[in-house]
Amino acid sequence: MNQNPPDLPPSYKLVPSEEIEQRLRQAQEKLGEAGLDGLLILQNIDRYYFTGTLQDGILWLPDEGNPVFWVRRSLERARQESPIVALRPQPADSLKLETELRSVITPRSCIGFEMDVVPARLLARFQRLLPDSCQISDASPLIRNLRACKSPYEISRIKKAAEIMDQVMEHAASILTSNVSEIELMAELEHQARRLGHLGIIRMRGWNNELFFGHAISGSEAARRGYLDAPTNGLGLSPAFSQGASHNLIKDGVPISIDFMVNYEGYLADLTRMLCLNELPKVISRAHQDLLSLNHELVAVLRPGAECGEIFNQARARARDFGFADYFLGHGPDQVSFVGHGVGLEVDEFPFISHGNHMKLKAGMVVALEPKLTFPPGHHAPTPYDRIPASAVTTETTYLITEESTYPLTLSPEQIKIIKRED
Repeated sequence: MNQNPPDLPPSYKLVPSEEIEQRLRQAQEKLGEAGLDGLLILQNIDRYYFTGTLQDGILWLPDEGNPVFWVRRSLERARQESPIVALRPQPADSLKLETELRSVITPRSCIGFEMDVVPARLLARFQRLLPDSCQISDASPLIRNLRACKSPYEISRIKKAAEIMDQVMEHAASILTSNVSEIELMAELEHQARRLGHLGIIRMRGWNNELFFGHAISGSEAARRGYLDAPTNGLGLSPAFSQGASHNLIKDGVPISIDFMVNYEGYLADLTRMLCLNELPKVISRAHQDLLSLNHELVAVLRPGAECGEIFNQARARARDFGFADYFLGHGPDQVSFVGHGVGLEVDEFPFISHGNHMKLKAGMVVALEPKLTFPPGHHAPTPYDRIPASAVTTETTYLITEESTYPLTLSPEQIKIIKRED
């Protein structure tokens, strides 16, 4: 276990050096299998995964031997945080950088890049800097598959994030009251989460996907569709960020869906729960119970070897059986094609429990299942859902898949929390 340098407090915890060494070894094994001579890592989170520091630079990971990390900013801090031995200043001059790269990358090498996230202009620049005979290949699937199975260290970070998440949801139940706006509630939850250790950032890999800590949405606005590739969106505060909490007031008898994420030392836990003041409409309670039944059936098949696309097909089939398929994972043309996603350093990690995905689950994967319903104004859902007022009916839990079983990491009770208040 690497020790903090004297000028870093004990609360500022470094990634264990043996954890980084294990990741590098596993990556080098996969490089050999993929016929790649090395990886050039440019994206922040991939670089953090392999180095233990978020300092900006270029990481070269060869299929054999030691990695080289050229640090643009800050080299001093990278030396404090990373166990990588070969830390060098990144030349600002292109000719000098070309010389540095060519000193370790031989001609006719096949080099892997994160082509799912690296901008085309940056990729073109590196093509000019590398030897002309180098072949460029997309290594993003290799990297994402490596990151999909979590180590004991990573699981311990996600468990801690989940503990904070559960405390945040308890806090929500203690402060929820009528005539408070969705955004005021979210601000209180964000404050509490930061006090408990939330880093205050949620990272997404997908192009143009973005979010804040999560959503607190209620009433008809909870069913509003939007640009975010997620089962629920909400109204938001502006067209500039048209998702999540709005200025709408929380009202008695109108459930609120709170979808929240916590980042602890880089690792995320994802949770959605519903709360309601004073009296819950029975028809929403019925729909929520059916949704939980569907969710429990999915958990039963979250096992190593199960194919993600088949699990998604089962979810859609059960939604048809219950009669709410047209309102499952959104409604109309805006229904999304996934019912679960991996979580880790990013919220959209492998595996995706999605349509047509042939990836098979493995022990060590962490998956957030989020079967959700949205009933828009004027909907025509069949009985007994036809009487549901415009709203969202939701649940989401983060699960760890092991060889023996699948169990939840977020432990907040799944049932809708009824809160009695005399305001």
